[in-house]
Amino acid sequence: MIKKTNTLPIGYRLHHYRIESVLGAGGFGITYMAVHEALRSRAAIKEYFPVEWSYRDRDDVNVLANTQGGLPTSEAGEEACYAWGLERFLNEARVLAQVNHPGVVRVKDFFEANGTAYIVMDYEDGEPLSQLLQREKTLPEEHIRRLLDDVLPALEAVHALGYLHRDLKPANLYCRSDGRTILIDFGAARQALSQRSKNITSVFTVGYSPIEQYLVESKGYGPWTDIYAVGAVLYQCVTGKQPVEAPARVLDDPLKPAVDAAAGRYSPALLRTIDQAMAIRPEKRFQTIAKMRAALEAPPPGDEELTIKLPLPVRPDLHPSGEKPRPAGVESAPVVRPEPVKTSAKTRWLDWRWAAGLVAMVAVAIFGAVKIPSCSKDITTSSTSSSKGPQTGPQTGPQTGPQTVKTTPSGPPANPVAGQSYRDPLTGMELVWVPPGCFAMGSPEAERDRSANEVPHQVCPGGFWVGKYEVTNAQYRRFDATHDSGSYESYTLNGAEQPVVRASWQEAVAYADWLSAQTGSRFRLPTEAEWEYAARGGKTSSRDWGENSNQACRYANIYDETARKAKPFNWANYPCEDGQVVSAPVGKYAANGFGLYDLLGNVAEWTCSEYDNTYGGGETRCADRGATASGRRVLRGGSWSDYPGLVRFAYRFPAAPEYRKFDLGFRLVLEP
Repeated sequence: MIKKTNTLPIGYRLHHYRIESVLGAGGFGITYMAVHEALRSRAAIKEYFPVEWSYRDRDDVNVLANTQGGLPTSEAGEEACYAWGLERFLNEARVLAQVNHPGVVRVKDFFEANGTAYIVMDYEDGEPLSQLLQREKTLPEEHIRRLLDDVLPALEAVHALGYLHRDLKPANLYCRSDGRTILIDFGAARQALSQRSKNITSVFTVGYSPIEQYLVESKGYGPWTDIYAVGAVLYQCVTGKQPVEAPARVLDDPLKPAVDAAAGRYSPALLRTIDQAMAIRPEKRFQTIAKMRAALEAPPPGDEELTIKLPLPVRPDLHPSGEKPRPAGVESAPVVRPEPVKTSAKTRWLDWRWAAGLVAMVAVAIFGAVKIPSCSKDITTSSTSSSKGPQTGPQTGPQTGPQTVKTTPSGPPANPVAGQSYRDPLTGMELVWVPPGCFAMGSPEAERDRSANEVPHQVCPGGFWVGKYEVTNAQYRRFDATHDSGSYESYTLNGAEQPVVRASWQEAVAYADWLSAQTGSRFRLPTEAEWEYAARGGKTSSRDWGENSNQACRYANIYDETARKAKPFNWANYPCEDGQVVSAPVGKYAANGFGLYDLLGNVAEWTCSEYDNTYGGGETRCADRGATASGRRVLRGGSWSDYPGLVRFAYRFPAAPEYRKFDLGFRLVLEP
């Protein structure tokens, strides 16, 4: 056995476990990695060892109370400090054992031995958030919201039992190798000990504990105590800096609000939520996790006054999506959508269009109903192409912004058949006809890695043309020659045939509007339903390759062995090689059943739909342009950098319309 200072020796047998390594140690206890000798399974074992009140005996095993630990906890002669703390350590184990939530580390057992006590927990592969932040400094909003989707429900479950974590910080948020984040190392017993010891109070990590935790008596505690710590963690995630400690903020707060410190890089809703969570006074913070979660979805202040909604009558025979189920192959009447206003490249939504819209509404009110033009157009001329690979239309020299060169209006075939192609003459964008039909949208409950927002239901899209490939840098630069997709570390993302990335939802919509104006056709982003219908290509499995991960690299550019060797992330990768470290030129992998490429992997793709976690109908239509700032849009398909569980047909991720990222792009739909 190998002896480590103040710890159990490596190789020591503790009940059914053999100590393999020391995972961490602090002023309150020591955590080991151990192996169950019969089951050969690994576990994390936490040992009660308050350094101020105890020491290890000469046998290097037993823990004894020192002079300070043997003193009573009060002048009234209560039990000795060490024994008093031991009882609270065991009480923490009892409470944690009641928490049955996937976002909270699972307590498998607890017992007393060697004069102290031990808590046995699941051992998880991964790393603490603190290590990830040390490397990356800040996290993209997609990652932060995924973290919150794990952490906030877990905290809510803990609070429902009348319990608090009390020691939330990056070191106690554990990022598992499967991409999920869990809560570890609760601080209730440590907080109780801090009321009896000045030294143990210093266990608190500066910057994450709210002002009420600096008091000797635990008064004023509640869910808002943990909420402050969550806000402090998020502040570091968006600014790269640890917040100043709470006492230093009381008189003259030097902390720059997140809405200023990270403006333009994250959604306003996220930044406002961080600032309210970190309010110095407890009553100014969110009082419950539910209220904090609601704030993350909330529109900007006053936005509700700017958005005009025209409610439609609800028919009880329809699905909440508004679509009436019909047999596959039977085309429904064309869906009439208000034609969106055409915008410039850098869209500004709250401008003269509002005035024009209000004037139009007044005209309707005064003069009666007027006909609203349909998004679809009657197209009689045809031009087809079947050659593989994206092509770019002719360039006309240096360009500095959206181009206004008009082309002669032309369009796709009038009566297309499934799989037929059409090439846009301006950009060379190739589109494929997807026939009408019905499919099961979402995922079954048994699907691995599914999320609760993937509610299964039937949807029946009409036929539509969709991009055979993702929009490339070359195609996008016909619209904005100054756009820079940049690079990821030393790997370029600016290749002509690589998909355009770092384009926000507004910019993707503006590109579609520009292309519509140039060609006389109607281009737009796909709805969520159209995207998933096209991506599945007739399949009902979770992916093109099903559960055979060794075949994934035939179909998609994903986080594989190639990418892992170049850039290890803290989650698992596919056990194959696709030959690409970052985004690949479009069309490099196998097509799906509709003849479309890269719907899974490569880059995640914007849809035009507003996010609704219950699938209430928004998945079948485009978001209202006037609601741009008030809701999130939906990303689909996962990317080359994502955890494999996210690269599925049904996976959906909400993001702010202004969000940009190195692995986020789009493809277009052409309305018939």
